[in-house]
Amino acid sequence: MTVDPVGYRRLADGYLASRANPNTRDGYARDLAALQEGLGVDPDVEGGRVFDVERDPAARAAAQALSQIPIDWWQDWRDGLPGSVSSRRRKVAAVRSFCRWWSTRMELPNPVRELSPPAGGRSASEADVVALAPSEVRAMCDAAARPGPLGARTHALVETLYGCGLRASEASGLDLSACRLEDGDDPYILVDGKGGLRRAVAVPRSAREALLAYVAVGRPELRAKAKSPRAGDADAVFLSARGRRLTRTGIWRIVVDVAERAGIRDANTRVFPHALRHSCGTHLVQSGVDIRYVQSHLGHASPVTTEVYTHVTAAHLRDDFDRAHPRARSR
Repeated sequence: MTVDPVGYRRLADGYLASRANPNTRDGYARDLAALQEGLGVDPDVEGGRVFDVERDPAARAAAQALSQIPIDWWQDWRDGLPGSVSSRRRKVAAVRSFCRWWSTRMELPNPVRELSPPAGGRSASEADVVALAPSEVRAMCDAAARPGPLGARTHALVETLYGCGLRASEASGLDLSACRLEDGDDPYILVDGKGGLRRAVAVPRSAREALLAYVAVGRPELRAKAKSPRAGDADAVFLSARGRRLTRTGIWRIVVDVAERAGIRDANTRVFPHALRHSCGTHLVQSGVDIRYVQSHLGHASPVTTEVYTHVTAAHLRDDFDRAHPRARSR
């Protein structure tokens, strides 16, 4: 099936431009690269146009060509994707979203309406959930707390990632002006999540104490080390050793280092910022918190996303049962 490379690039660029969050755009761009490769589109081709893409003849021609590709081709493309089940499911989900976007805007048939996700294994969401045990989270919080401004920052960061269930990008973008920690009975922070949506997130007692201690002493010392201050760093909560706003990559490295110091990072345990977020959701569900509150706390657009934590909790219970029950052990 031949699709004009320039038209495809304009179509794809128009779709990516419609995603408000830059991290979301980057993720979709990586996932759509698998479709570009399957179609034989040269990755070096540039589209050159983004706005009003539905009015562009080349983009419309590419969309029409895509709409005529039979479902058998899409299924073969899906089945030939490399990687884990979760990564293949993510790529298929990105392509489904992309095709739904242009088919709606250009009033063309959606060729992947009946394309199902790759089969095999657990669901993508469940497979991606890595929840630590409460004791492991406590070990990380203890390992994060060290003397000095960096120790105060790292302790506050780990406590906030877990207690507030933040994504690494949300912690990186957190500003002092969005923190409402003065009221001990109702402390919260305003978080800018996916799609540019802002939500209020309750701050647990331990996270509030760590944040207040860091903001009072550690952060001013780190901020004073900034030799060339940038406007975006002045209001940032979490700062690097050079007084700059921590990036997602910086947060990742800090969490990995803390996990190693806590002795819980090995070949069988993946510990990264999102693992603390997953642990927050899982522990809330295990404690009997209403799933609608967990959805709001984590900033999920759909309760279906939050429900994965009920499945993970059930899986943990099944594992405990299999280890403990005599009849299960006999198998």
